[in-house]
Amino acid sequence: MIKHILLIITFFSALVHATDDPKSDKITCVVSGDEINKKDLKDHEFSTYKDGKVYFCCGGCKMDYDETPAKFSTKANFQLVSTGQYVQSGCPVTGKSPGHSHHKKEDFKYVTVEGLSVELCCAGCLKKVNKSKDKFSMLFSDKSFKKGFDVPVKKSTKSTKSKK
Repeated sequence: MIKHILLIITFFSALVHATDDPKSDKITCVVSGDEINKKDLKDHEFSTYKDGKVYFCCGGCKMDYDETPAKFSTKANFQLVSTGQYVQSGCPVTGKSPGHSHHKKEDFKYVTVEGLSVELCCAGCLKKVNKSKDKFSMLFSDKSFKKGFDVPVKKSTKSTKSKK
């Protein structure tokens, strides 16, 4: 069972491209919208958010964020995914994972938001997202984020002792 769950998580993590733009080495400050080089993240201000870090272009943006983090939660959720700190674990609309009830792999649909490919479990979810006036908020709000994204599962190292 655990092996199956790990396989599902691995499958989803391969589906989410962890960048704002697949060709870009930059992310966006959740407060100002300014670009930040991913290579320089260690040199930037950050705040702990959920089980990750949200990065800022400057100390002023960090202060604004720390005063009202809920105001920036959707953008912060997106940044967690775009930096690879979180990966897709299910459909952000329904929370369903691959193989649930009546949906098969060929039923999965994809939508691209801000350069990030997000998998949806079916055509019904795709229709809901496409009808939305704000796809970004629909897919990365706290409610959707909780349904569809999680911290990546780290690979465990097995002992290589031989049995005699």
